[in-house]
Amino acid sequence: MNPAHVLVAAALALTSLAPHGTSVSIADNHFGPRKVRVGAGAAVTWTWRGSRRHDVYFISGPAKIRSCSAQRRGTCKRRFPRPGTYDYVCTFHGSMAGRVTVLRAR
Repeated sequence: MNPAHVLVAAALALTSLAPHGTSVSIADNHFGPRKVRVGAGAAVTWTWRGSRRHDVYFISGPAKIRSCSAQRRGTCKRRFPRPGTYDYVCTFHGSMAGRVTVLRAR
């Protein structure tokens, strides 16, 4: 592989990680994006944009994360202290699921 291509691929990989935090939109029956990656200690903010009621309920992860209560409008911000995979769902709509992957801080 061309060394320039390796550098470009490495730069793209780094930009896909949000070390300080990122956001997820909650519209009618979907999370967007469904999967996000952040550095340890970073926060994710969920923003409700649809007309239906949704929640963010964490079903797994290496640290206990408080769920976001059901609402139609507003935001909810949670910080992720430990590396690992945190899966969450909307308990009102079984097909809505998401994942936060937390990587070690560099």
